[in-house]
Amino acid sequence: MHRRRTSHRGFTAGFSVGSLGLAVALVVGALALPSAAQVTPPTTTTATTAPAASPTPDPEIFRDLANQVAKNQRQVADLANQLDQLTARLTQLTTELTTTQQRLQETRDELDRMRQVVRSRAAFMYSHASTSAASVVDIQHVEDIASGKKYTESATRSDTDKIERLSTLAEQLDQHRREVDAARNAAQDDHDRIQSTKTTLELLLAKQKRALDEAGAITVMGDATLTAEEMTSWFNSRGVRYRLMGNTTMTDLAQLYLDEGALEHVRPELAFVQAVLETGSFANAGDNNFAGIGACDSCTGQIPFATPRDGVRGQIQMLRNYADPTSRAANLANPPSAPIYGSDPVAAANAYDTFFAKGRVPTWNLMGDGNWATDPGYAPKVLTLYFQLMSYATRRA
Repeated sequence: MHRRRTSHRGFTAGFSVGSLGLAVALVVGALALPSAAQVTPPTTTTATTAPAASPTPDPEIFRDLANQVAKNQRQVADLANQLDQLTARLTQLTTELTTTQQRLQETRDELDRMRQVVRSRAAFMYSHASTSAASVVDIQHVEDIASGKKYTESATRSDTDKIERLSTLAEQLDQHRREVDAARNAAQDDHDRIQSTKTTLELLLAKQKRALDEAGAITVMGDATLTAEEMTSWFNSRGVRYRLMGNTTMTDLAQLYLDEGALEHVRPELAFVQAVLETGSFANAGDNNFAGIGACDSCTGQIPFATPRDGVRGQIQMLRNYADPTSRAANLANPPSAPIYGSDPVAAANAYDTFFAKGRVPTWNLMGDGNWATDPGYAPKVLTLYFQLMSYATRRA
């Protein structure tokens, strides 16, 4: 279990997140989020001699909205996967339909040709019925007229059988064409419906994210927006010395945060700056514990990790446990970190699944004051570094 502590090594900042006014609460409430609890905007008392005081925002507003954002992001990702599958299915059905139509046309052309052959032969035999040699006019090396007649009759029967087979095949191909065409139309309808749902959900998600941004609520869950090179460039611009295990470079470490963050859908830039804060800009990172996991005010040490990747993975998994109420060992990309949760797979999964703060902290603004750290100023310190990183990357873009 992660022991919370009151102070951390490294960077400190006097940054504080300002309180939000009534307008922000109204923006959040006006989104009419599906399945979210109703949010009642805080009220103010208006005096005749002074303006109303700005109310303190209810943390539950952040939590409900951020949880809905995380839920909608997962739904958008699921819908995108469904669209990919349907697109592949449509491509397959279109190819099959084209092939079937081609075979059907070829079969019908051959059927028409055979019918013309039979009609031509029948007309020839009818018009030369009184001529004893008519039957053998186009047969070489046949001297016996009776044999020629038998040959003609046999050829006609063979062609008739072939026509029947071709007719049956054409019917089967036409039936298959209709079935494939119906399946393709159904898949296209599903694709259009899911695309419409995804578009609508993305519009809602954009509004929710804007509300969070306006509220200063930075979600723990989300996608990367920077590259390893951009993160490294910002870190190097600070002119600090760092020490990482082995031959790991800062670019290597930044890439680990991007990779592990993508696996658990945790925003890697924020995890990275959290590590900068926790390790004193990686001056104290020899144990690959980049987030103070296991450290506390009365402890003499913290949990060591075998490799930098193990340390990053443990941090990312724990961040997801704090932020995502649906996080379970079964839906992690990798087994729960053994140094944190234990080496026994069953016990580790149970420890991860029963985490005391699961889903309690969907935004970084709620970190600290008992969440990850007991320091009430923990979130502002991490967010200050994050804003510095993003500002630096924006200026260099």
